[in-house]
Amino acid sequence: MRAPTRRRSYGMSLNLTPMIDVVFNLVIFFLVTSHFARSEAVDPVDLPKATQSVEEENLPHRLAITVPIDKTLRVNSREVTLEEIREMLIAGRQHEDFAVQIRADKAVPYEAVEPILLECAKLGVTRFGFKTVE
Repeated sequence: MRAPTRRRSYGMSLNLTPMIDVVFNLVIFFLVTSHFARSEAVDPVDLPKATQSVEEENLPHRLAITVPIDKTLRVNSREVTLEEIREMLIAGRQHEDFAVQIRADKAVPYEAVEPILLECAKLGVTRFGFKTVE
Protein backbone atom coordinates (compact mmCIF):
# COMPACT_ATOMS: atom_id res chain seq x y z
CA MET A 1 0.00 0.00 0.00
CA ARG A 2 1.05 3.44 -0.75
CA ALA A 3 1.15 6.20 1.80
CA PRO A 4 -1.07 9.14 0.92
CA THR A 5 0.86 12.10 -0.44
CA ARG A 6 0.01 15.70 0.14
CA ARG A 7 -1.38 17.58 -2.72
CA ARG A 8 0.04 20.95 -3.37
CA SER A 9 -2.52 23.67 -3.77
CA TYR A 10 -1.64 26.44 -6.11
CA GLY A 11 -4.32 28.88 -5.04
CA MET A 12 -4.37 32.45 -6.15
CA SER A 13 -2.92 35.03 -3.83
CA LEU A 14 -3.97 38.63 -3.99
CA ASN A 15 -1.50 41.38 -3.14
CA LEU A 16 -3.46 44.00 -1.18
CA THR A 17 -0.56 46.38 -0.53
CA PRO A 18 -1.24 48.76 -3.46
CA MET A 19 -4.93 48.93 -2.63
CA ILE A 20 -4.18 49.73 1.04
CA ASP A 21 -1.75 52.47 -0.08
CA VAL A 22 -4.42 54.06 -2.26
CA VAL A 23 -7.02 53.90 0.51
CA PHE A 24 -4.67 55.54 3.03
CA ASN A 25 -3.82 58.29 0.55
CA LEU A 26 -7.52 58.96 -0.02
CA VAL A 27 -8.19 59.10 3.72
CA ILE A 28 -5.35 61.59 4.25
CA PHE A 29 -6.53 63.70 1.30
CA PHE A 30 -10.09 63.93 2.61
CA LEU A 31 -8.93 64.72 6.15
CA VAL A 32 -6.71 67.56 4.95
CA THR A 33 -9.29 69.06 2.59
CA SER A 34 -12.07 68.87 5.16
CA HIS A 35 -9.86 70.69 7.68
CA PHE A 36 -9.25 73.58 5.28
CA ALA A 37 -12.89 73.76 4.28
CA ARG A 38 -13.96 73.79 7.92
CA SER A 39 -11.51 76.50 8.97
CA GLU A 40 -12.61 78.96 6.28
CA ALA A 41 -16.29 78.24 5.83
CA VAL A 42 -17.51 78.21 9.43
CA ASP A 43 -18.02 81.96 9.75
CA PRO A 44 -20.73 83.08 7.34
CA VAL A 45 -19.36 86.04 5.42
CA ASP A 46 -20.77 87.60 2.27
CA LEU A 47 -17.53 88.36 0.44
CA PRO A 48 -17.32 91.32 -1.95
CA LYS A 49 -16.96 90.79 -5.69
CA ALA A 50 -13.63 91.64 -7.27
CA THR A 51 -13.15 93.28 -10.63
CA GLN A 52 -9.59 91.95 -10.75
CA SER A 53 -8.08 89.13 -8.78
CA VAL A 54 -4.84 87.28 -8.30
CA GLU A 55 -4.59 83.54 -7.83
CA GLU A 56 -4.32 82.75 -4.13
CA GLU A 57 -0.97 81.37 -3.00
CA ASN A 58 -1.07 78.29 -0.82
CA LEU A 59 1.20 79.40 2.01
CA PRO A 60 1.83 77.21 5.04
CA HIS A 61 2.16 80.22 7.35
CA ARG A 62 -1.03 82.16 6.75
CA LEU A 63 -3.24 83.99 9.23
CA ALA A 64 -6.87 84.19 8.10
CA ILE A 65 -8.78 86.94 9.92
CA THR A 66 -12.55 87.06 9.45
CA VAL A 67 -14.62 90.21 10.02
CA PRO A 68 -18.33 89.29 9.85
CA ILE A 69 -21.22 91.75 9.69
CA ASP A 70 -21.16 92.27 13.49
CA LYS A 71 -17.60 93.72 13.13
CA THR A 72 -16.00 91.23 15.53
CA LEU A 73 -12.55 89.89 14.74
CA ARG A 74 -12.36 86.10 14.34
CA VAL A 75 -9.54 83.66 13.78
CA ASN A 76 -10.48 79.99 13.27
CA SER A 77 -14.08 80.80 14.27
CA ARG A 78 -12.91 82.12 17.64
CA GLU A 79 -13.52 85.72 18.58
CA VAL A 80 -10.23 87.52 19.25
CA THR A 81 -9.14 90.99 20.28
CA LEU A 82 -6.80 93.28 18.39
CA GLU A 83 -4.14 92.56 21.02
CA GLU A 84 -4.38 88.82 20.29
CA ILE A 85 -4.08 89.52 16.57
CA ARG A 86 -0.98 91.62 17.31
CA GLU A 87 0.57 88.64 19.14
CA MET A 88 -0.30 86.33 16.22
CA LEU A 89 1.30 88.77 13.79
CA ILE A 90 4.47 88.96 15.90
CA ALA A 91 4.67 85.17 16.04
CA GLY A 92 3.90 84.76 12.35
CA ARG A 93 6.31 87.33 10.94
CA GLN A 94 9.22 85.15 12.05
CA HIS A 95 8.42 82.98 9.04
CA GLU A 96 9.63 84.24 5.72
CA ASP A 97 6.47 83.14 3.86
CA PHE A 98 3.99 84.58 6.40
CA ALA A 99 0.90 86.26 4.96
CA VAL A 100 -2.35 87.69 6.32
CA GLN A 101 -5.67 87.04 4.61
CA ILE A 102 -8.62 89.24 5.58
CA ARG A 103 -12.12 87.86 4.97
CA ALA A 104 -14.41 90.83 5.54
CA ASP A 105 -18.13 90.94 4.83
CA LYS A 106 -18.94 93.33 1.99
CA ALA A 107 -21.22 95.35 4.30
CA VAL A 108 -18.49 95.92 6.92
CA PRO A 109 -17.18 99.51 6.84
CA TYR A 110 -13.48 100.20 6.34
CA GLU A 111 -13.18 101.42 9.95
CA ALA A 112 -13.62 97.82 11.15
CA VAL A 113 -10.75 96.55 8.98
CA GLU A 114 -8.38 99.50 9.32
CA PRO A 115 -6.94 98.48 12.74
CA ILE A 116 -5.78 95.16 11.26
CA LEU A 117 -4.01 96.95 8.42
CA LEU A 118 -2.40 99.41 10.82
CA GLU A 119 -1.07 96.55 12.97
CA CYS A 120 0.35 94.89 9.88
CA ALA A 121 2.07 98.14 8.92
CA LYS A 122 3.45 98.73 12.44
CA LEU A 123 4.89 95.23 12.64
CA GLY A 124 6.29 95.18 9.12
CA VAL A 125 3.97 92.53 7.71
CA THR A 126 3.91 93.31 4.01
CA ARG A 127 2.11 90.28 2.58
CA PHE A 128 -1.62 90.61 3.10
CA GLY A 129 -4.72 90.50 0.99
CA PHE A 130 -8.49 90.49 0.96
CA LYS A 131 -10.51 87.39 0.16
CA THR A 132 -13.05 88.13 -2.57
CA VAL A 133 -15.40 86.36 -4.94
CA GLU A 134 -14.78 86.49 -8.69
